[in-house]
Amino acid sequence: MTALCLTIDYELLGSGKGDVFKHIIEPTNRLLDLCLEYDMKLTIFFEVVEFWKLKENYQNGISMGYKKDPSQAMLEQVQRAYQLGHDVQLHLHPQWIDAKYEKEEWILNLKYWRLPEVPDEANADISMGLQELVWRGKQEIESILRPINPSYQCNIIRAGGYNIDPSERLLKVLKANDFIADSSVYYGGYANGKLSRYDYREIHETKAYWFTAHGSLLRWNSINHGFLELPIYAKKMKRIYKYDPVRILSALKNKANALEKFKHNSNKSSKWQTFKFLLEEEAVIWDFCLFSKLKMRRFLKAAQRMEQKSKNDIHPFILVGHPKDFHYSDGLEILANRSDLEFYTLSEIAEKIRREE
Repeated sequence: MTALCLTIDYELLGSGKGDVFKHIIEPTNRLLDLCLEYDMKLTIFFEVVEFWKLKENYQNGISMGYKKDPSQAMLEQVQRAYQLGHDVQLHLHPQWIDAKYEKEEWILNLKYWRLPEVPDEANADISMGLQELVWRGKQEIESILRPINPSYQCNIIRAGGYNIDPSERLLKVLKANDFIADSSVYYGGYANGKLSRYDYREIHETKAYWFTAHGSLLRWNSINHGFLELPIYAKKMKRIYKYDPVRILSALKNKANALEKFKHNSNKSSKWQTFKFLLEEEAVIWDFCLFSKLKMRRFLKAAQRMEQKSKNDIHPFILVGHPKDFHYSDGLEILANRSDLEFYTLSEIAEKIRREE
């Protein structure tokens, strides 16, 4: 049986644009309904800083255009998801730390887009240091879910925009706060845009997971215990080929999100540069919210071929998605109808790996 972990980044757009009910609550409800119907499990990476700002503004009389409290709707939804057997873990976009809502839009601190660049302590440019951010984020999620399960642990993280490296300082903070795993790295990943910058090109696609070493999430030790990296599965292809009908139709439904992603991950300006950019090879993440049936079948076939050659007793594949991108369920239903797949939360797979190792 092939082990799959479906994960979603539970958030608005990176710029703060979007509607909580339209782009988070409603599509997540559709995902939860599908999971209930087909006995699948999700891991929800809950963006807590965005949640804090939505809650703070609404409770202070700034409605942000909402008729009811969006933060309360988010809280109730993740509680319901957890009660249904799904996992909820920590997601951090530090540009939200000092966000202000002015003239019907969010003003974010784009200087701190990348989690590893948050300083150890607060300063004149940012009101929260790295240690406080991680600690408060963990405490927030545990306060939401421990009334349901007193033994719940928030101990897995995903960095906003997959920006997790350099990770030495962050890894120390995570270990100090009893985190056991990260899931931000993906095979072949590379970005050198205006905001996102990382280089995961040395990560080999056959590495299902690893225990980290030498103060870096990108290196692995030989003793098979310690802090765990659960990389997102990806395949290399020419960038232009990732734009299948489902992705294009989804982009047309949410133009702001599509343009924002392209802008943040490309420094190209001229039409020729953009054309060359689209013809370059890219590591395309296994995105169950944006894949067509054909692409889903191809990724699953490649994953199962890799699993057959794996030396690991368990070789999990981490998929990713965003509720704001979930307009079509065709691709996900390809997975739902397979009898040779098992679905795990990240907490379950981390426990299984640590127990077997």
